[in-house]
Amino acid sequence: MNLNKSQKIALLVFTLLPLVLVPYIFYEVVHFILHTIETSEYHDPSEAVIIAGVLSFIIPIIILSFISFALHILYIVHAALSKTLDQTEKIIWILLFIFFGTIPFIIYWFLRIWNERQHTAHAGL
Repeated sequence: MNLNKSQKIALLVFTLLPLVLVPYIFYEVVHFILHTIETSEYHDPSEAVIIAGVLSFIIPIIILSFISFALHILYIVHAALSKTLDQTEKIIWILLFIFFGTIPFIIYWFLRIWNERQHTAHAGL
């Protein structure tokens, strides 16, 4: 699976996106809880406020889920189809992707996707 430079950079952006979305989701959850506690001190919060607060972190969670699922498929397929990896290394990478998610994606991107030509040149020697 050969990717051009712009595709590799786009893949990096999507790979790093969970590192941005997860802290944002935690912020939204904490903000919602604190805002609800503050509002309920004087009166019950309205349903619209509660729904808006819940949607503020549910929508990013759904987006993160779809991105993570797509990245899992893409990285597993890339590792499985890679001609530069031997069978043992393919299995190790695929197991790392399945069990550890985002961190192995980043490492694999730098080692195998960004430096793809370099590995291909070494394999030919």
